[in-house]
Amino acid sequence: MKAGIYLVLISGLLLFVGCSEKLLENPRGSTSLRVDVEGVSGAININSNTTARAVDNSITTGSGRSSESLGNTSGFQVDFVTDQNLIESHEDEGFGASFVANKHTQRSTQSRASTPMQQGYTYRILLYNKNTGELWQTFQGSAGTSLSIEAQRGVTYLWYAYSYNNTENLSAPSNGSNPEIATAVDKDLLYAHGELTIPAGTQTDFPLGITFEHKVAQVHIKVDATVLARFATINNLNVSFDNPNYIKRGVFNIKDNQMNAIEVVPTETIFNSASSTNIWEASYFTADPSAVSTYRIVVNDLPVRFDGVNENIANRNLATYFGAANRPTFTSNFPNAAFGQRLSTIANLNYVTDPLRILHISNNASYGYALQRGPSWEFLNSQENFGNLPQSIVKMAPWAAGQGSWIGGNANNNTTENWLLMNFTNAFDNQLAARLSANNTTNRPDIVIFGYNFTEVRPVVATALLNYLNDNGVVIMMYQNGTGNNSISFFNQLFGVSNTGLSSYGSGGAMYSVVGTDIADPILNGPFGDVRNTLWGEDAGTTIGVTNVPPSQATIYSLGQPINRNAQSAMIANRATMFKHNTKSFFFVGDGGFVSYTGGTFTTIGPFNYDNISKRPLSKPYGDNGAGYVQRSRDAYNSIIMANVMAWAVKKAELEGIKTWKYEGPPTP
Repeated sequence: MKAGIYLVLISGLLLFVGCSEKLLENPRGSTSLRVDVEGVSGAININSNTTARAVDNSITTGSGRSSESLGNTSGFQVDFVTDQNLIESHEDEGFGASFVANKHTQRSTQSRASTPMQQGYTYRILLYNKNTGELWQTFQGSAGTSLSIEAQRGVTYLWYAYSYNNTENLSAPSNGSNPEIATAVDKDLLYAHGELTIPAGTQTDFPLGITFEHKVAQVHIKVDATVLARFATINNLNVSFDNPNYIKRGVFNIKDNQMNAIEVVPTETIFNSASSTNIWEASYFTADPSAVSTYRIVVNDLPVRFDGVNENIANRNLATYFGAANRPTFTSNFPNAAFGQRLSTIANLNYVTDPLRILHISNNASYGYALQRGPSWEFLNSQENFGNLPQSIVKMAPWAAGQGSWIGGNANNNTTENWLLMNFTNAFDNQLAARLSANNTTNRPDIVIFGYNFTEVRPVVATALLNYLNDNGVVIMMYQNGTGNNSISFFNQLFGVSNTGLSSYGSGGAMYSVVGTDIADPILNGPFGDVRNTLWGEDAGTTIGVTNVPPSQATIYSLGQPINRNAQSAMIANRATMFKHNTKSFFFVGDGGFVSYTGGTFTTIGPFNYDNISKRPLSKPYGDNGAGYVQRSRDAYNSIIMANVMAWAVKKAELEGIKTWKYEGPPTP
């Protein structure tokens, strides 16, 4: 009997001891681990240069030049900018054709806080029991949604998480004891790991916040040809690395936090296509940042069709025009390239015109009626607007070291050799005719600009202008007051008709609607801005309109009825107060003071306006009271219209003008 009692006691004791081992391991049962993605770490120190450089296709070293050393080089050019930053940072998106960058501009990013992971992007987490090494749980989660995992109180876990930083489904590793994941050149790889112990007394969900870090570097290449596309249609772009060995993939060991089995993914051609936007962009991810700390890019093929030039020379391959050995080649350098960095090259394909000569004809008033002096000249002569800076709107080479792009001009004016004081005499007529003549091989202008007080087109001047236009010269005529037969005869000859007329109506402060909706029109929607559905304002005098302009021969930009004047006759309302000839390089506006500048807030004079720091053209509140219009309640866009006109004139003079075009000759073999 006693023996039976002892046996029961011993059995009970053994049962108690066995249960107590389980209780020691899991004294209070299971709980939930709540997993959330807190972000992607940017805690990588980057202290790099963002440098603007330029390359033309006579350079074969590929090392690039600073934008300050473009010199007198003109024609097709590649300006490029390199930027070394965090993958999460897309600051280089704004570099493009108008990127403002000085040489050796510093960008530093240090210990940057994590950035949010895109909601819905997937990740996989692996949870291992630290004591046993057993894979306890593995689940796929998504950013923005908490993931609940069953876990045991009082147990220490090692956890690992990874993601391709997209919405891709992530299967569980085939080998749970030694998990690995392959990298790919077309997607990111994020990784995080840590250790946690769930306290025995935990009564609520135990939180785990994941902050990922990158385990690859990104190579980003962007080509922006919007400037070149103003001059030519781009039929194809072929850009490649100079060798196929830059981009690599690997196999990442999740437990060891180690990239293994790194191998080259042959990658040479970056772009080989046309683009409807004239912008190309590509990104690659690499498992070996050191291999892309320096990479070299070559423009192999760039067939274009230039606008307006003769059919037999319009098609040119700008990559090989100077010979295949001189293809544009440039090198991008990124010191201490590392995982998590975005190594960007932004290449701008530009067309830089030769410097051009303007002849201005006007009186000598300080208002700058023909853009020859004062603020209108400051705008025109500014390299921010017309020059060879990375941020120049219209790319033009300087005419001399330290000068602007207009031959003979200086910082203050263009009056020394390129301005004629308007005079209604035979001597003046002959002087102007001689300057415009094809026999003038010394200082014949590429562009002629008339402003107030040009109020009559006398016969000798009319003949000289028509011959000049027929010889592909460019004329910008800001004209007012005169309605006589001499001027009417000029417009009849210009259009080859006999029924045009001139009508004078309106006064200072009159506001005219800009008509036309063509988004591709270079004056309505040019590089300085979109002026569709805007207004322009009359300066001081009356507005001239040309009647019976043949609609097939001209693009009309404004008619004759101001919005702040009572309705007038159909003849006045339908006259053309601003137009461009469709086959000749001729622009007309019926206001000799269209670019007059006063700097004040007058309602009837000085509609021109600009930023006196950047020199960029600005609209201006303008116009006097009338017909329900409240004075200065809307802006006059004279400055922006004229800026677009000048950009149009530059293109016309470069491609179709009086000089031999630089790409007229046959390509170099």
